[in-house]
Parts: sequence; structure tokens; C-alpha cells
Amino acid sequence: MSGSDLRRLNRLRYAFAALSGLMLGASFPPSQFGILACFGLIPLLIVLSGVERYRDVIKYGYVAMLVFHIITLNWTGGYAHAKDPYMMIAGGLTMLLHPAFYFIPLCAYHLIRRHLGNGTALSAFPFLWVGYEYFHSLSEWSFPWLTIGNSQSYDLTRIQFIELTGIWGLSFWILLMNVAGFVLYTSLAERTDRRIPPGVYARLAILLALYMLPAAYGTAVFSRAPSHGPILKPLNVGMIQANVDPWDKWQTDGRAASARYFSMTESLIAAHPDNRPQIVLWPETAMPDYLLIPANGDWLVSVRKNVDRLGVPILTGLPQAIRYADSTKAPPSARRSKLTGERYDTFNAAAFIQPGIQEIPWYGKMKFVPFAERIPYADMFAFLDFMRWGVGIGGWQIGPDTTIFAEQKTGARFASIICYESVYPGFVASFVRKGAQFIALITIDSWWDRMSGAFQHVQFAVFRAVENRRWIARCAVGGVSCYIDPYGRQYDRTELFTQAALCRTIGLEDEMTPYTRHGDWLGDLSLFIAGIAIAAAIGQKFFSKKREHLWQSD
Repeated sequence: MSGSDLRRLNRLRYAFAALSGLMLGASFPPSQFGILACFGLIPLLIVLSGVERYRDVIKYGYVAMLVFHIITLNWTGGYAHAKDPYMMIAGGLTMLLHPAFYFIPLCAYHLIRRHLGNGTALSAFPFLWVGYEYFHSLSEWSFPWLTIGNSQSYDLTRIQFIELTGIWGLSFWILLMNVAGFVLYTSLAERTDRRIPPGVYARLAILLALYMLPAAYGTAVFSRAPSHGPILKPLNVGMIQANVDPWDKWQTDGRAASARYFSMTESLIAAHPDNRPQIVLWPETAMPDYLLIPANGDWLVSVRKNVDRLGVPILTGLPQAIRYADSTKAPPSARRSKLTGERYDTFNAAAFIQPGIQEIPWYGKMKFVPFAERIPYADMFAFLDFMRWGVGIGGWQIGPDTTIFAEQKTGARFASIICYESVYPGFVASFVRKGAQFIALITIDSWWDRMSGAFQHVQFAVFRAVENRRWIARCAVGGVSCYIDPYGRQYDRTELFTQAALCRTIGLEDEMTPYTRHGDWLGDLSLFIAGIAIAAAIGQKFFSKKREHLWQSD
């Protein structure tokens, strides 16, 4: 091949890799073209089928994933308002560095293809990719935002089967579609005349069957699903979207913030005399001060009086702090008071305040955006403390345990998921296994102006509702707030940057789906099969070299 031909080939390969990234990025919300993900990896597979060196796999794989990240995560830097240099740098680094994580499944695929053949590699590819996605969701470095199944949130009919598999089933289905499409492409590309090669129609039929199966399952589910009739175990849930500027709120006095929310809650109750809310949700860090610490006892007394006066339990987001009487028992990542030297920890928390009840249970957030909210493995790398984001939400400690809140009058049991936690399927399911009958999701989501982040986040909550067949009441500071039923249908969806006070009757659910009961079984299975395939390829490589050495010795 001449130098000019090689350059043209390289340019074509870069173009195909970028096309994969473009198709994957365009499949994610707010785009409603989720079908693009079903074929988005085919151009990259075409490129990988023609390269032999790992560095080429890395080179073209990086281009594809970089384009994917730029389209999907451009909001993470807050460039629309450019208010925070830390956010801008962190967002840029995320887009530039996170694509490298995808070298794991792509290089594993190349390893298997080289030593076990194309057929085995293609068979293993869905397990490699889903195994990687699942594994990447397990550590403190995790970032499951880009789980490829998240591209399908608008196609409610096709996602209903995740009650069996979780989001990993959607990812697996998408990978199967890509593999089947690639096999069909190679069949057509190998023809030497105008005749259709043998087996093409069978492969096309397989591709169409794969595409239709989830829809058939979903159609059957919706045929049995309740529409808008009476709810067996009803609960009236109110939500307050105050539209407070997330940048300015940390300079706001907590008493003034709570007064604003109480005023809106009082108006909400007055507006629904026949459908009075039985629980009212306030969003993440609605109170920007430490309400529950002893120093704010007078403020807490005032809050209790207001809750008693309204007669409605309130779940509110707020920061929480605990102090360590014995500093030697504090974790390495704990903060230290500049005045007293005392060690303490802070939590991004939710507290449930009920009329006439002294005890205030609280839940501390357990899953964090790496670096933005907590340094991964901060107890091991405490020296990186200087990297905490300074806008009131950096350096949180991991909450002590999952918590189920119980409302006294109705007996309703629910979980309070905080913001980013909603992208972790197994984590959310763990609350349902502990008895949550519905899920309250409190968040901010107005950091990034009108870019795609808030729209992606609200759509991802659809999967948690369907996986567990639970109502989700999603309350955001500046939108988007809404109710999501157990089939992923959204109600009373608000606009960004508006004030809103919502109330809707939702259902309390007790039945558990197969996914809720059995958890991430498909993720575990994918990891296991991927491990076997990788080990077999390494073994084949080793024995091939051993045989070659023996032949040379003879």
C-alpha cells in the first residue's frame, strides 16, 4: 500500500471512529433517537476489524469515545455560565480522560479476536462491554452516567424488561444489536458479485427479531398495566421547587431559606384542600445550614413549630455534621476545626421531620460524583484534600448506611435518594429490598444552565422506576421536578428555572421485581464470562508462543 493510500485509509478510520462517537452521543437525552445506540458501535467495529496493533485500537477507540463524551458530557464544565473555574477544569478533564476507561473492553476484544478468532470475539463483546460498565459502577471512581443502556429512556415500551435484568439488560441488548448489525454488514461486504450472499436473510431476520423482542415484552406489560384508575395504596405527595440559585444559596441564611420553603408549603396545602399532601418534599440542601447540630437548637425549635402548625411531615435536604469526641477514631478524610482542632465530618443529607415527633432520622448520601463531591478513596489519599470544590458541596463524607423513612400516620415507607445516586441501579434497588414503597429523589440540577445534564438526569430516573416498579417523586431545586410511575410515565413535569408547588396521589408498592430481588446478576454474569474469555485468550497466546518455541528448538 502506498503512502497516500495509507493516509487515506487512516483518515477513513478516524472518520468511522468519530461516526461511532457521534451516533452514541446523539442517542442520549435530550435526543430521542435512542435507536442510534443500537448501531453506533458498528463503524468502530469495522475499524477494529482491520487493525492488528493495540496502539491502533487505543487510538481509534479514544477518538470514538472522546466524541461520545464531548457530545454527552459537555455540560459538566458549566461553560454556559462560566461561573466556576474548578468546575470548568474538572469538566474538561472528565471529557478528555474518562474515554481512556473504554480501553479496557476494546483492548480485551482485540486480545480475544487475535488469539481466539473473530467469531469468539464478537460473541464475547456484549459480555466484555457490560462487564466493564458494571465493574466501573462499583468503585469510588465509578461514573455510570454513560452506561449505554441509558440511551433508551424515551422508548418506554422497549425498556420494560429491565424489571428482570436492570439497566445492564438494556446495555446487553444494545451490544447484541451492534454485533448482529456488524455481522450483517460483513456478510454484505464480502460479496463478490451482485447476488445476495448465503445467510444474509437469516442474519437480517435475527437482527429484526432482536429489535422486536423487547417491544413485544413491553407491549404485554402495558396491556396488564393500570392506566389512571384508582390506586390501591394511595399517598398524597407534595413537592416544592423554589428555584433558588445554586451558586448564591450557600451565602443565604438557613433561617431565611427555610422561611421561603415553609411559605411555599403553606400555599401548596391551601391550594389542595381536597387532596391535602401527606408528605412534602423539599429538594437537595434546601436548607444550606446545619439545622440538626446543637448550636442551631433555637432554629430547630422554630422549624418543629412550623411543621407542627402545618401538620404535614417534611423531607428536606440539608447538610449534616457529626463531631468525633475521640479524634483518634476519626477517619483520615475527616475535617479539622481551625479553632478547636476537633475532628468532624459533614454529610450531604436528607432529614425527615414529622409533626409531634422529636426524633429526626437522617440519611447521608453514599454515592458521589468523583472529585466534584468527594475525592475517590479520600481516606487513602487524604493529602488531596485541597482538591475539594469550594461551592458548599465538596468533601462530603460517605453516609453511614441506607435509611428507610417511615411516615407515622400512613405507615408509608420510603427512601430518599440524593441526586447522583439515582444513576446506580443496584444501589437504588437495595433501598427497595429494605422496604421502600416509593422513592423520593431530591436534587439540584440547575448548575448547568439549560444544557443537557438536567434532562439526562431526569430521564435516568425512569429506569429506576421501571427496574423496581416503584413510584418516584423527583424534587429539584430549579427543575426538572416530576412524578414517575412504575412504568416510567412522567406526570406534572416542571420547566427549568421556574417555581412550582406540586401535589399528586401516588401508589405505595410492596411487590419486588426479579431485578430488585436478585440484583445485578447480569453484571456479575457478564464479568464472569468476560473473565473466562480473556483468560482463554491469554492462555492461547501463551501456548502458541510455547509451541513456537518448541518448534524452533526442534
